[in-house]
Amino acid sequence: MLLRLVSALPDHKHVIVSLTNFGVIGHRLVDLGCTVYALELHPKTGLQSFYKLWKLIRFYHPDVIQTWMYHSDLLGGLIGRLAGVRNIIWNVRNTEIPQRNWSITGVIIKLCSVLSTYIPRTIICCAHASMKTHALLGYRVDKMIVIPNGYNPQDWIIPTKSKSDFKKVLELPGEILTIGIVGRYDWLKGYDVFIEAAALLSERIDRNILFVMVGRNIDYNNAELLSIINEKGGHAKFKLMGERNDISHLMYALDIFCLASRAEGFPNVVAEAMLMQVPCVVTDVGDAALIVGETGKVVPPNQPIALADALQSIESVNDDQRQEIGREARRRILKHFDINIVAQRYEKLYMNNI
Repeated sequence: MLLRLVSALPDHKHVIVSLTNFGVIGHRLVDLGCTVYALELHPKTGLQSFYKLWKLIRFYHPDVIQTWMYHSDLLGGLIGRLAGVRNIIWNVRNTEIPQRNWSITGVIIKLCSVLSTYIPRTIICCAHASMKTHALLGYRVDKMIVIPNGYNPQDWIIPTKSKSDFKKVLELPGEILTIGIVGRYDWLKGYDVFIEAAALLSERIDRNILFVMVGRNIDYNNAELLSIINEKGGHAKFKLMGERNDISHLMYALDIFCLASRAEGFPNVVAEAMLMQVPCVVTDVGDAALIVGETGKVVPPNQPIALADALQSIESVNDDQRQEIGREARRRILKHFDINIVAQRYEKLYMNNI
């Protein structure tokens, strides 16, 4: 999201400071013309890193400091104030807080909740669910606003090839209905619920369906995942594709996308599927229901029967109807979540803070 935002605001000078290393995104930011620093923060070099950050802020004396995620909110906020900058904006990206109260992240969240009264002028939340969660944690409600994630339509161009052709390129059977789920292997992502719903759907209908699962650790080396498939998958057919860097092509190859999560903030994968004209079935977590609107099906989390019912309702329509649902889904994202529209909201906030 930071990369997309910077791309949409080319007239501003962006100086990016990573607490850790450059990573892939850091190098792409450099290619955009940004100045990027990596502090390589480590417990043994913490004080040196903090001093380097203070010097950088003093040198550039930015009009606005915007911090992302808890560690940056705390360190960037405190050091920014010490360096004389008062126009500080925090950015909250999480909804579910799985950390223990006294883990490092848990302590940082508690500190941020206290300091939210004194350090930031504004706290941007990526989702309404994020704002609600952090208000309950003690963050200053009157400083919080919601600005959703945004997407560049040029990054999600509909291919000229048919879905069947793309399925073959990805080694998926072109003639079989394909239902997919994308996300890292994590209990919060609800893979067990998806697998159980797949089994129920496969029992109900006389049709070949392939259930595709994609993400980090979603592969045949994951013994725990294979055990869940054996236990709850019934006669459903699954394909595990691991982590991939061609998500737009993969999304386009799907006939239906499913989000089975138990918790989310602003689930990017749903918007990305919609941009590739794929109808979506989502659990009512985070802002998933807000994203799909009337173009998708929304069910409660942890309910495989309800999830199977919703998948079946989209599976049962003919191909033309399903494709029209997909086109309407893309139109919704372009209308409400175009990165240029989102970037204008960030820019207005920046200018109001100067």
